[in-house]
Amino acid sequence: MNRICVLVVILLLSGCYHYDVDTFEKHCERIGLIDRGLDQLEKHAPFWAIFPSISFHPDAIRDDFIAYMNKVYMEKVQNRTPRMAWREGLEFHLVNISSFLVIEPNEIIEAWKTGIEKAKSKGHKDSAEKCIYDTTADYFDSMKIHSMEADIFGRNWTDKVTVITTDRQARFKKYGWPPP
Repeated sequence: MNRICVLVVILLLSGCYHYDVDTFEKHCERIGLIDRGLDQLEKHAPFWAIFPSISFHPDAIRDDFIAYMNKVYMEKVQNRTPRMAWREGLEFHLVNISSFLVIEPNEIIEAWKTGIEKAKSKGHKDSAEKCIYDTTADYFDSMKIHSMEADIFGRNWTDKVTVITTDRQARFKKYGWPPP
């Protein structure tokens, strides 16, 4: 009887394993593994895990994604602004890089619209694009692109906001679960 109790205690202590998906990087890894038919939990669970589990932290993923996008876009504009990306609830805000570079604003807007539409239908083949656009479409209700223009003297700025909806809630309801 004592051996059985010791065995049960060992199994309970050593048989449980939990993995958190709480960063943008881990979320992207998950997307890549799913594309290859693999399971993220199996990849990370140790051999001794009898009861492995995985949990997702949408707000942590959103915050990490915003931090990543802000860093990337700040580098693109050589830190000439205090921020390039932020979130307000479930809205992803991004300053159009055309505000700082010689690029037509609509090129950037159309690229994001196309990328988000492809993400909604899971049409991306490139893993980097898939990661960026799928995260946007699956974790935010909308994306707001801020195209800013200065007057001839560079003093008075206007902010034209383009809203791209992701239809996230409707897509998640279609599968019978509430969106994260």
